[in-house]
Amino acid sequence: MPDPFAPLAAMIYGSGQGPEMDRILESGAHDLTADGLRLAGAVQHTAHPASSPRCGMVLEDLGSGGIHPIAVDPDIEVQGCRMEPEKIETLAMLAGEAIDRGADLFVLNRFGKNEIAGRGYRDVISEAVSRGIPVLVGVSSANAGKWDAFASAGYERLDIDGEAARAWCRKAVDARRRQREQTCLMKT
Repeated sequence: MPDPFAPLAAMIYGSGQGPEMDRILESGAHDLTADGLRLAGAVQHTAHPASSPRCGMVLEDLGSGGIHPIAVDPDIEVQGCRMEPEKIETLAMLAGEAIDRGADLFVLNRFGKNEIAGRGYRDVISEAVSRGIPVLVGVSSANAGKWDAFASAGYERLDIDGEAARAWCRKAVDARRRQREQTCLMKT
């Protein structure tokens, strides 16, 4: 039975803290995977090869470990860095598949413009929560109000600290496992 009150946490970061957030979530996701947790979601890599386009944004799909470029084709004239929404949608589908395979935790580096507009990972976050899967998301302070509206049932605000984030994730996953074990015992 789905748990509509799954643990939900956000690390709200300020202007200029995006790269730090990326490093924290990337490192934390890799540590948690090495601990044996099955993850869904995506983290942005902050280090790019010199051959990358000026805005060579890449996301790592945490369910498969695949690295996916998400920036607009460098041959297309655009001002600033822009992502291709279709690529985000494809990665969101992969995250949904990881949830279907039994992910222990969902991690996303940004609740951003796509999610605010009702696209991107928004439905996948909701699905994870409805299944009782703990969710950790990075949210810029510029999007905090939209995140608050989305997460209206409540969430825990975490400091921008890698150890605190990993500790929250481990605690949330352990609590979910205990709850599932108790549910199984009650059925027998």
